[in-house]
Amino acid sequence: MKLRGIVGKLWLAMLALVVGVLGLSALIQAGILEKIYYQQQVSRLVEQGERLAGLLVEQQDPYLAARQVDLLARLMNASVMVVDPRGYVEHWQAMGMGKMMPHMGGPPWSRGNQGWEAPRRGRTGSGQAFNPGPDPGAGNGAYCSYGEEGSLAAMMPFDREQIQQVLAGEKVVRREYNPFFNTDVVVAGIPLVRDDQFLGALFIHAPVAPLAANLKALQQSSLYALVLGAVMATLLGLFLSRTLAGPLVEMDRVARAMARGDFARQVTVRSRDEIGDLARSLNTLSRELQEKISALQKIDAARREFVANVSHELRTPLTIIQGYTEAILDGLARDEGQRREYMQNILEEILRLRRLVDDLLDLRRMESGQFTLRKQPVDMGALVHQVVERFAGVAGERGIHLEVQLPDDLPPVCGDGDRLAQVLYNLIDNALRVTPAGGRVEVAARQGAGRVEVAVKDTGPGIPAHEIPLIWERFYKGDPSRRRAGGGSGLGLAIARQIIDLHGGEIKVESEPGRGAVFTITLDTYKRTEA
Repeated sequence: MKLRGIVGKLWLAMLALVVGVLGLSALIQAGILEKIYYQQQVSRLVEQGERLAGLLVEQQDPYLAARQVDLLARLMNASVMVVDPRGYVEHWQAMGMGKMMPHMGGPPWSRGNQGWEAPRRGRTGSGQAFNPGPDPGAGNGAYCSYGEEGSLAAMMPFDREQIQQVLAGEKVVRREYNPFFNTDVVVAGIPLVRDDQFLGALFIHAPVAPLAANLKALQQSSLYALVLGAVMATLLGLFLSRTLAGPLVEMDRVARAMARGDFARQVTVRSRDEIGDLARSLNTLSRELQEKISALQKIDAARREFVANVSHELRTPLTIIQGYTEAILDGLARDEGQRREYMQNILEEILRLRRLVDDLLDLRRMESGQFTLRKQPVDMGALVHQVVERFAGVAGERGIHLEVQLPDDLPPVCGDGDRLAQVLYNLIDNALRVTPAGGRVEVAARQGAGRVEVAVKDTGPGIPAHEIPLIWERFYKGDPSRRRAGGGSGLGLAIARQIIDLHGGEIKVESEPGRGAVFTITLDTYKRTEA
């Protein structure tokens, strides 16, 4: 998978998206969850502390009170300390130690501030205390003095001012680092009040370590998600290399083949998405280019053939003209009669050249759309008789029977009379050229369904089926064995077809070898609304 390729870029984009989204989500979750967990822990700690404070205020049995303190400490994984109004520690349940202060007496608020039977002043261990003032006075239990790190004071990260606030009846909640436990702790100081009488204070502090463990687990989960996302992005990149890059690579190969001129190759279309549409478009482009190039090749071949045919058609009369002219100049004519015969042959070849040039110009104008027809009502019966009369002498000289069969009620057609006469002239001329002596050429017409059909039938050798589509090409003269001497230029049928097409008509041929051919033209009858 190339990084510079589209699949590599998509893979990098997906990988960056997965890593970015999961990483940002992990950071946001870590920050938000830490805050939420801390708030929940504080709320839970305060809620449980207030509930314990209510129980301690109502509890008369010191051992049951100690048991309740122990249960809270174990439930919250916290240290719980109860002090009297003067700041003396009446009960302490250490975090995770399961240790209770000895010499528990009755609650001071139930005995006129006599206090539980607590350790006497000056005892170590349980006798350590916070010292809110310079002279707290006498009393039961150990007083709270602000000691060094590792002492009881270090376990209770309240300063004197905050301790005084709690002993004054205010609730204090804070989070600080505790060097004794070597971790952050959440500390809550809750006053013990009954009937607006301050009876002491309850101090609870719990470590934040479980929260850190949860956050670490979340970070590990996020890391695993990042690794899994990277693996999935890689697998998806490999999948795209088959579904996306594969067709693109195949299309690139086909395009390169097209650039080399090979238009036979096609792209295999496997999908209905944009890639599939592109493949289909490329296949369509390949086919159209192949068709266009084939058409251009045919046009170029036709041009070369046209030039060769024109050169051939011009060479023959020019050679004849050159030969007769040189004979006259060299004095080869024996008398004036032979000289005039040579001159007549030269004139006929010149006229033939002129007809060839005129035919080429007419065909060029027709093919380029520059040819204009002068349409008007044309009496096809009269036009057929007129053209047939021009060939009567030629047919008689060749021993060919030229017949006309026309109905009396043949309607006129809409067309250019001169050009339609040219079509009939070419068809009859071709029929006479291929019909042997003793044969017959018949010109017939009929009407039907608003159209007029004129057919020219001969008894010549006929046209093979494979040559019928070719007879309309320029300069096509068919098999030389079926041509008679003095054949035409090969433009007559091409011009006839162009003229009939311009009239909106139809020209067709039916032929069988050895049974002659029938050329039929079909034209629309004239209507009064036509100009």
